[in-house]
Amino acid sequence: MKPIVFTAVLIAAALSIPAQAEPEKSRMYKCVDNQGKVYYSDKMNPDCGQGSELNRQGVVMPKKQVAKPGQSSKADPGEAPQGSKEQERRDKALMATYTTEEELDAARDRSLAIPAQGIKTVETKLDKANNQLTDLKKQADTLAALKKPLPAHLLEDVGANQKIVSALEADLAQRKAQSDLIRARFESDKRRFRELKSGSQAGK
Repeated sequence: MKPIVFTAVLIAAALSIPAQAEPEKSRMYKCVDNQGKVYYSDKMNPDCGQGSELNRQGVVMPKKQVAKPGQSSKADPGEAPQGSKEQERRDKALMATYTTEEELDAARDRSLAIPAQGIKTVETKLDKANNQLTDLKKQADTLAALKKPLPAHLLEDVGANQKIVSALEADLAQRKAQSDLIRARFESDKRRFRELKSGSQAGK
């Protein structure tokens, strides 16, 4: 059997080895506090003004609107729509927090600093895991070329390493999606800031 073909058989055999079920991936939540600032966490904060759950790609998952006890499901005709009030509150918070677009850019960079460090750490681990997997495949190819039987521990190591690589790849994709969300939020805030600033100057 040729080494290349043997490696494919090796991986298939390793993946067929029963393994313990992997723990369910922790959920990610997006929270908007009373000042309009956005936070990301693996737990929903009970003090969160507005919260939403994100999927593995970092996209907000739709949820059903449920009326709270004592709260009518229909808006009072004499009151402004809740969306208008919320937008007004966010606009005030935005204008009170920033005075220039440069400040928004600086805040964006600060918010991305920690996720960027996490991405770098996971990338380093992934490179190491991929290198280890490559070494294991070389060992298998060498044994195949010598027509020697594969040790059971080698099959186990390949299977375990393959799962580590897959988990790190999923983690990396999720972290990058979260960073993209942060960039998108600040870009949206910048556009809104520019609109409010232009309107304020036009009204003078």
